[in-house]
Amino acid sequence: MSTDVPAAEASVDGGSRRFRRTLAALLIGLIVLCLALVAVNVFNGPRLTGSDVDTTAVVTAANQRLVLGTNQQLAEVSRDQVTVSPASVVDVQTRNDSIVVVFAQPLAYDTEYTVTVSAVTGPFPDRSSELSVAFHTDEAPLYLLSRSPAEPGESTKAEDRILRTTVGSPETDVVFSAPYIQSFVPVGDELVVATINDDLTSALSLVGTDGRAGTLTVPGAGTVHDLRASSSSSAVGFRFSSAPGAAGNQYDNTLFVLDLTRGTVDSVAGLDGEPVQASAWGFMANRPEIVAQLFDTTLLLIDPRRDSAGSLSVPIPIGQFPNLDAFAPDGLRIAVSDQESQYILDLSTGTEAAIVPQDVAGTTPYTAELRFLTGGEGYVQRVAEFDQATGRVLQSIILVTGEAASPTSRVLYEPVLPNETIVGFSISPNDQYLAIQTVPNSQTQVTDGYPVDPQATTATTVFVEVSTGIVSRSIVGIDATW
Repeated sequence: MSTDVPAAEASVDGGSRRFRRTLAALLIGLIVLCLALVAVNVFNGPRLTGSDVDTTAVVTAANQRLVLGTNQQLAEVSRDQVTVSPASVVDVQTRNDSIVVVFAQPLAYDTEYTVTVSAVTGPFPDRSSELSVAFHTDEAPLYLLSRSPAEPGESTKAEDRILRTTVGSPETDVVFSAPYIQSFVPVGDELVVATINDDLTSALSLVGTDGRAGTLTVPGAGTVHDLRASSSSSAVGFRFSSAPGAAGNQYDNTLFVLDLTRGTVDSVAGLDGEPVQASAWGFMANRPEIVAQLFDTTLLLIDPRRDSAGSLSVPIPIGQFPNLDAFAPDGLRIAVSDQESQYILDLSTGTEAAIVPQDVAGTTPYTAELRFLTGGEGYVQRVAEFDQATGRVLQSIILVTGEAASPTSRVLYEPVLPNETIVGFSISPNDQYLAIQTVPNSQTQVTDGYPVDPQATTATTVFVEVSTGIVSRSIVGIDATW
């Protein structure tokens, strides 16, 4: 037995040495690998580790962001180093190991974009990289109201429907239905809907993403007009007139703001502190203020919020104009008009600029409805011209861009049917499409008979691509809203 012990001990010692040699080799290998990785990360140019972009937000709002993450602390990146295809105006910010590309305007729907950042450097200025990211944008949904007028001799009628769709798809979803839908406005992913009761008064409902409707507060029994939604808060506003003989306070075109977060509805105070009676109104874009037009044509800029002490700010008079036409997406400008001209008022500077009607067809047109573009200083306008030879009024939708002193214009749409009439239009948030509401035959049109905002039973919305003027789709419905 004395000869077996040294042999066992020798075997253990040998195994221990082999284990130590293996462990040492493994450690050395790991150290070499780590050093190699450090060398790659430090001595080479920056590498892209990930990117993040909201493909829905970039088509619905300006100043949305694409974030490119890298593996190194970065030197400052300039705007000249960034290329976007298809082309888009951007700004760029450098934050430690990230590059933030800010899109100045909403991007096009359903489009593949590639963003390339060249000559990106980290701790070593002589080692640069080119970073590239591709993403595909979504298409923002839009809503339309499809009314179902009562048929002659029928005791009941089909329900009206609010439809959700996109320009690029023939599919439509019914998000809400009711016997008589007066109007609606989107608020985030929800809808505020005005319906008509059996006694012809108005009711307001908040419709959730599941289609369920909850009742909202109204000032009493009466009629809601000009339902609008704020783009900066969870608030909607409307003009309200009490029904004859209604109990409680009596209102006549009184302006109210309903706070959806608190469920409260409050009148808007004018210069005298009394509730404003308005002929027209609207929210400023991305701001809490509203502009209200009084019946004497005075325009007031009003902040309906109360301060911490419960006080209201004093409204600011901004002139007298018979018509309040449009609100710019920049939250600074509004369009107004009188019997002779249209004007753009810049509320940030207090300046006024006349809009010169564009001589598109070689005759003298007069201007009507106007909508500002989200990008740049341009706008889209409905223009009418009286044809003395036929006695008809010829309508067109034109795009006006360029400097105010020397604008350029282009026809986007003209009625294609002999008696077609343009009723109104709206623009997608990215300036890509027009939704033009038309009546195919004004000679034979029949009204749906609604007590508020009656419409032709044949009213149709035509979608036109702004860049080409091509009609991409049409659908029976009104009030197209993105």
